Amino acid sequence: MLQLADSNKPKHFNDFTDISIKGRKLSSATVTKRLDRLLAAKVIEEVVTRSKTGRRVIAYRTTEKGKRAIKLAKELGGVLADSKTG
Repeated sequence: MLQLADSNKPKHFNDFTDISIKGRKLSSATVTKRLDRLLAAKVIEEVVTRSKTGRRVIAYRTTEKGKRAIKLAKELGGVLADSKTG
């Protein structure tokens, strides 16, 4: 979920419910729980705008802390992959 939020454009709740793991989409409850945890860890932040009708629209994007976490995870993944082949 953190990697999805790390894009040029903030992502909306429904973007996260489109994630599927082993052929099954994430439930709304799971997405809500994970977004709350990522917000609490300050690796994502809310971007609140207004629609044309005045309704609040909430999207999410990674913070600098989140970008560092993604970078570290990629580096660790590379190290682990190298250790399996070497």
